[in-house]
Amino acid sequence: MNLNFKQLHYLCALADTGNYHTAAQKLFITQPTLSIAIKNLETSLGTVLFVRTAREVVPTEAGKIVIAYARRILELDQEMYQKLGQLCQPSKQELRIGTYLILYALLMPTLIAEFHQLYPEINLATLHCHYAALEKALLKNNLDLILCVQDEPNPLLDNIHLKKEHLLAALPADHPACQKARLLPDLPFPYLDIRELNGECFYFQYPHQQIRWQEDKLLESKGFQPRKIKEIDSIDLSVRLASEGLGVAFTMESYLKALHVQKPIRYFITGDLKTCPWLTICVPRGHSRLPVIRDCIRLLKKEIQTLC
Repeated sequence: MNLNFKQLHYLCALADTGNYHTAAQKLFITQPTLSIAIKNLETSLGTVLFVRTAREVVPTEAGKIVIAYARRILELDQEMYQKLGQLCQPSKQELRIGTYLILYALLMPTLIAEFHQLYPEINLATLHCHYAALEKALLKNNLDLILCVQDEPNPLLDNIHLKKEHLLAALPADHPACQKARLLPDLPFPYLDIRELNGECFYFQYPHQQIRWQEDKLLESKGFQPRKIKEIDSIDLSVRLASEGLGVAFTMESYLKALHVQKPIRYFITGDLKTCPWLTICVPRGHSRLPVIRDCIRLLKKEIQTLC
């Protein structure tokens, strides 16, 4: 029987809230994902951990035992990483940050300047690459902080969610489908069902790029298959092609200020709103409370506001 940290986090969140829906929101996952995880945990342990009452779910006697140990394990894990971070903090001469290329030029110049004013003795080193490489570098201690688009929190990291990151479809301003979009409450752009674009050529990015995961998820959620998919690594180029009426392109909401489009174009939120990813800052567990990293996170949050 192997329990992982993700299961322990899920277990404690459900115990704290007494409600699957609320716990799933707190964890930034879907309710079915949480339900399946708890059911798998109960199967692994060979006992029922929660029972439903008229108003909430409550732990069984076995559940109370497991929850108590889960809390202790998570507390000790957090304490260990905090002490490890504090151990290396006094001698730290460099802080290493990674993000995507499209966000790199938008955020890093001001961030580096403001960080240098606070910590002139610490070099702020930056790296841009794709999500899998960023997460791998962070877990191997080759980076101290990454800014990424995240579908689910990584239980091995401190995950600081900044804003929901909508996937946008880009169309020429005179495209007929623009008239079929709907204004929905609390959304910054009109919503367009991707099935209204049947027959169009779609510009997607390559499989190793994070936005491609969102594009593939979009098709899966709607059970939709485009007439043709062309792969282009540059989001900016694909949006420019869309502005010429050559197909449909996609971008994440925070990337808009990095795009340079001369012809009129319109953007529409699309996909499953319930599984919208998050723009997230990730650091090793327990390191988000360290003074240098905490200040860097604060500066980065301020820069993110300029994208909204």
